[in-house]
Amino acid sequence: MSQALELFEPDRSQMDPARFAGLLRAQLAEVTHEVITQIRRVIPEYNRPEDSAYDQVLRLSAEMLFTGFLEALTDPGAAPTRRDETCRALGHFEAVEGRSLDHLQAAFRIAFHIAWRRTVITAERESVPTSVVSTTVEAMLVYLDEAVAQTRLGHQQATGHADLRRREERRQLLHLILQQPAVVPEAIEELARTACWWPLPAEATLVAVHPEAHCTRAALDSDVLCDLDSGGPCLLVPGPMTAARASMLRAALSDASSVLGLTLPLEKATHSLRWARRVLDLAEEGIIRDGSLIPCQDHLMTMWLLSDPALIEELTRRHLDPLRDMSDGHRRRLIETLAETVTTRSTAVEIGERLKVHPQTVRYRLRQLEGYLGDGLDDPDTRFSLDVTLRAAGLRRRRHLGRRGTPGG
Repeated sequence: MSQALELFEPDRSQMDPARFAGLLRAQLAEVTHEVITQIRRVIPEYNRPEDSAYDQVLRLSAEMLFTGFLEALTDPGAAPTRRDETCRALGHFEAVEGRSLDHLQAAFRIAFHIAWRRTVITAERESVPTSVVSTTVEAMLVYLDEAVAQTRLGHQQATGHADLRRREERRQLLHLILQQPAVVPEAIEELARTACWWPLPAEATLVAVHPEAHCTRAALDSDVLCDLDSGGPCLLVPGPMTAARASMLRAALSDASSVLGLTLPLEKATHSLRWARRVLDLAEEGIIRDGSLIPCQDHLMTMWLLSDPALIEELTRRHLDPLRDMSDGHRRRLIETLAETVTTRSTAVEIGERLKVHPQTVRYRLRQLEGYLGDGLDDPDTRFSLDVTLRAAGLRRRRHLGRRGTPGG
């Protein structure tokens, strides 16, 4: 029986790096998953949502590089073509994203340490000779050095590439388009034609991006102007906002907090960005729901109502000052009924259904309001002013609640 078992056990005396590679290959999926998880935990720039462009690049690169190393162990004479192409592409990607190689080299170090630890554990478990382990680790270090050299080459090639120089010129063009006071159109046309090779569109859509959000530049269409390094990151998408453009932006921004501005003539692009940034502020304040590519057009009235907080306070004081001496609860109930009345012009029965009170209670409150506010409720202008004031006051209360609910608020 013992002789039969020995036939199925690997002969440790015949173990070499090629056979050891076979043992390591069985753990490839686990090691790749551990490396990706650790990289995303340690390097925030690479911690993007699953299925995003970054996640796909990270996963495919890790799998390809680990597979390439195991193939090199099995066949040391094979040309490392795929590894070199992958590493140069990674270096190019970092350059396009506007970064040095620091993050990428840190990711390589994380991958090496995890792979080295797994190699030692496997060797101890399988009683692999020390000489084989030493040869494998040495090959791993050489492989890593050569991989880093190829990423550096790809980064250098990309940095000197005309496309990156043109991207910087287009960033300058974006600043010129958004400059206030506005520059003469001829200056924009000259820079767009001679330096940037950028056809001036009749209209454009500005996208405001949260300063702490991540954007995958490589996923952007080549004609999108962007400034992602300033305190107020933004994108300019030429032409109308088509379904294809929206899909491109979702791929680039993933779940990053951002606002899709209005599509306006190019000379009014600064308004599109100003309003988009205002909506982004409203989302951060908790007045509207935060998200990615929030449509600015859905919140125009909210922006208008909150455009002058001091004026809203004064209107609120003038309209509701007669209610100031009553209890908070009673005043809240009256204002709730008043808001339904001036906004909907509904009957007491309909208002009662919405407020979940008896219609007679609604009528009683309305008589009280007439006593406090006089006959102004019958005047269309007063009703409109009350409607606007109460809506704005409600939004301001939402802002207060949003800030109070935030940490440290």
